[in-house]
Amino acid sequence: MPHPNPTAARAAVTSLSRAAQSAKARPVSDATHRDPRCLSAVISGLALDGRPLEALRLFKWFQISALDPDEFTLSNALSLSANLSALDQGRQIQAFIFKKNLPMDVAATNSLINLYFKCGSVADAEKVFDGMLLRDVYTWTAMVSGYAHSGKLERAMTFFETMPARNTVSWNSMINAYQREGCHEMALELFSIMKTQGEALSELTFVAVLKACASLQQLNYGEGVHCCLVKLGWVRSMLVGSVLMDIYTKCGGLQEVQKVFNDIGEHNVISWSILLGGYAQNGSILEAEVIFKEMPEKNVRTWNLMIDGYVRNGMLDNAFELFVDMLKVGMKPNSFTFTSLISGCSNPEHTRIGKKFHGYVVKGGLESETPVCSSLITMYGEHRNIGDACSIFDMMVSRDVVSWTAMVAAYISYGNLDAALDIFDRMPSKNLISWNTMMFGHLQKCRSLEFNSLNVMRNPPALLFFYRMEKSSVRANHFSYNCALSVCANIGALEQARAIHCRTVRRGYESDLGVGNALITVYGKCGALDDAEVSFKSLIYPDMISWNALLTGYSQNGHGDKVLDIYEKMQKSEVAPNHVTFINLLSACSHLGMIEKGLEFFKRMEKDHNVKPTREHYTCIVDLLGRAGYLREAESVIGNMQIVPDAVVWGALLGACKMHGDPEMGKRAADQIVLLEPDNSSALVALAETFAAANMWKYVVEVRTLMKEKKLLKEPGISSIEIRNQSCMFLSADPCRQEKDCIHDMLNSLYGNMIEGNYTLDSELVAFG
Repeated sequence: MPHPNPTAARAAVTSLSRAAQSAKARPVSDATHRDPRCLSAVISGLALDGRPLEALRLFKWFQISALDPDEFTLSNALSLSANLSALDQGRQIQAFIFKKNLPMDVAATNSLINLYFKCGSVADAEKVFDGMLLRDVYTWTAMVSGYAHSGKLERAMTFFETMPARNTVSWNSMINAYQREGCHEMALELFSIMKTQGEALSELTFVAVLKACASLQQLNYGEGVHCCLVKLGWVRSMLVGSVLMDIYTKCGGLQEVQKVFNDIGEHNVISWSILLGGYAQNGSILEAEVIFKEMPEKNVRTWNLMIDGYVRNGMLDNAFELFVDMLKVGMKPNSFTFTSLISGCSNPEHTRIGKKFHGYVVKGGLESETPVCSSLITMYGEHRNIGDACSIFDMMVSRDVVSWTAMVAAYISYGNLDAALDIFDRMPSKNLISWNTMMFGHLQKCRSLEFNSLNVMRNPPALLFFYRMEKSSVRANHFSYNCALSVCANIGALEQARAIHCRTVRRGYESDLGVGNALITVYGKCGALDDAEVSFKSLIYPDMISWNALLTGYSQNGHGDKVLDIYEKMQKSEVAPNHVTFINLLSACSHLGMIEKGLEFFKRMEKDHNVKPTREHYTCIVDLLGRAGYLREAESVIGNMQIVPDAVVWGALLGACKMHGDPEMGKRAADQIVLLEPDNSSALVALAETFAAANMWKYVVEVRTLMKEKKLLKEPGISSIEIRNQSCMFLSADPCRQEKDCIHDMLNSLYGNMIEGNYTLDSELVAFG
């Protein structure tokens, strides 16, 4: 076609371009002597054909010729630059527009805003927006989407709320932004408003909402969305179906996963992989193996999912065998392959195979991959091999929040909280897992005897970290609240627990099983049993931990009859009792003096419920018999134990001897305790008090002399009181109490009143006064 008719040529180019046949359109355009409309059509065709670089190269013809592109072509070129994140190219096009004083319509200007946002130049996007005389809904949507993708949620919401009119894209942008930034509750709330206002929903709307449901594990909400999709006829969509499968996978609904898979019109490797992952991650590893073998096509992600499934199910040998098979078929493992395999080696008994995988990492040239290094740091941290963990961390080229957090966790596992805190404070950025790791590390230390100091109990670091996190931009999750409530339970901080409870209600975590159990525990330990009952009843499906927490609360507060009532309700709930349940039952029977009932529970514990007695159960039986005065029988129980008795069991007998005045048996019990725990001062104190109660002062002196020789001191008890939401703790001779002078004045006054009233001191109280 050496001399085609220009009009016919333009029509041919446009037709071919719309059909994405730009290769055929290009020669026709060349033959038209560079007609600008033909060039524009070819540029559009190249863009549709997925060839953006060629389209932009062709656009340069406008920049070096006398031809002027139309506004549509300008918009197209700017959009292509945005998709390629080619900021310099976009700036050149903008300069070209200004130089030639070309008219720009709203669509072209919107494309320029998109370009700057996608390239991270927020200030330039704002400048373009501020300079626009005319704006349409797409302009505002571009600003909302841009701010949302830049993580500036507050700014995005401000523009969203001030938009003269909203469209589906703007709604989707906000919902997507909240979901992407982890604000899943806000995403669902915005979706509800969108439906209420009758806005048009799209597949992308449902995709974002389903992702939020999956992250929150809100299965009921997700099922409701699924019903909407069925009505709209969108369940056969590959995109929607894949996300639906994902939410059912995360919530354990394997039958639903299979059903959605069957409903999807066509399957590809993505849908097959989600189905495989659903079975593998939820413990149905045999079914996963069948799916893996049936898959018509496998990629590296498929192999990784199967390997990860084996690791999750504790089948490390199978994972290693599949890894070898993967190498045999020529499939190259990637960083996810090794992070999954290495995560399965966290147990110290897998040190050898863990080092072997480390060798594969080096051999495969992946030792500089940040995720792989993070998993290696975690593994060596779990093995308490802090040297190798530090070496990997120090050699890392780039570190992300995961690698920093892994190093914090490694130091915590090693027992060096100071070093963990140093790493934590040096972190460039912290996420929720970073804060939770520090809180949990301090919580574990707070529970240990060596760290149970008065200063820690007055100012528990885990709780301080919780409040620090609350002041930061990181929002607490259920694990954060569990840690904070556990600390409150340890120190008896009832009012602080109630304040945290209010936070859980505002965030929608009150009905969360873990948070609910923590609330029951803290209220029980603080004696607020009505609150414990309310928290228990707020749980939809209380589990064994829930029942035991409620039982423990009533048991520790001396309500034995209530413990037995709750146990009857527990039996009707089909929740099976465990060893903790029977410790509470035996303790309740002991305090109620129900010997026969307690012995019956002890007998039926193993017979009916397959719960083997532990030292704690034997301690309860010794206490049960000892309290009732059956000292010989209690001692006989210890002699016939199926396991070696510890100091706590003998301590229960010693306490009974003290109560009923049997110094001879008490001495035998104390001797056993000292034999097991030579530095146990409590046993010698209890023995001395037993001798004092029997007026055997000679033996009291002998015990006190022995304690002096061993340099054993009576451990002071710690008292606490909560004043204005602050836990105030103190012990005898505590120099830190600012009110000590007032306390001593009050004690002297009380002592004077006792003398005036001819009150005789109990010998037990003065034995170690």
